[in-house]
Amino acid sequence: MPVLKRLEGQLRRWRRLAAPVTWAGDAVHCPVCDRSFRGFRPAGSKRARRPNAVCPYCTARERDRLTFLFLTSASGPGPGGPLLHIAPEACLEPRLRRLADGEYTTADLIRTDVDERFDLMEIPHHDAAFHAVYCSHVLQDVPDDIVAMAELFRILRPGGWAILNVPVTAETTVDHQDEPRHVRRPGDRRPDEHLRTYGTDFPQRMGSVGFEVGVIRPTDLASPQEQARYGIDGAATGTVYFGVKPE
Repeated sequence: MPVLKRLEGQLRRWRRLAAPVTWAGDAVHCPVCDRSFRGFRPAGSKRARRPNAVCPYCTARERDRLTFLFLTSASGPGPGGPLLHIAPEACLEPRLRRLADGEYTTADLIRTDVDERFDLMEIPHHDAAFHAVYCSHVLQDVPDDIVAMAELFRILRPGGWAILNVPVTAETTVDHQDEPRHVRRPGDRRPDEHLRTYGTDFPQRMGSVGFEVGVIRPTDLASPQEQARYGIDGAATGTVYFGVKPE
């Protein structure tokens, strides 16, 4: 199996390096890697296939491209202090590392290609250890998201910020603790996925642990033409949930 994993990794690398040629064109533009293509790669399973979703070169998804636009916008957070990146996306690491001013830490519960491994409901860092946190599409898989958000709030310095993005597909958040929406196969050590379906009340859930919450949508960052060109004009793009810890 390790040999197959290495081969799979090599194939992905070769496909990425060949992308500027195989996907050559100017119909879309990825702001993350600053490259243009004839289109973005599709993503998702047959039942939830998303066309025009993933950058062929840096693999940035719709939500990653939206986040990058916010981070590089005039309204985005400036650099400063240590930053904690949960379940790190490789495409966003360079930008977040620059914001961290050299104090950048990655973490995950299961992955081994990170600096630290821990449970979000019990973070092994002292109060006010970080200036910023980035955690995208993770909280829906955490047994108690309120406890996890309270922990992320605790480790932030006053005036610090957190981006806690989640998929919102309902009006009100519904828990699926007894019956996760995706049960892992036998032998897969990762937790079962999607223990809740988030609703539009998510900002209130963030606010309940102390965050001052801002909601940033594609329309706040780009014109309709730019949204189409950046591939952030579909429902899968979502929104950026930006929380600040009051001083």
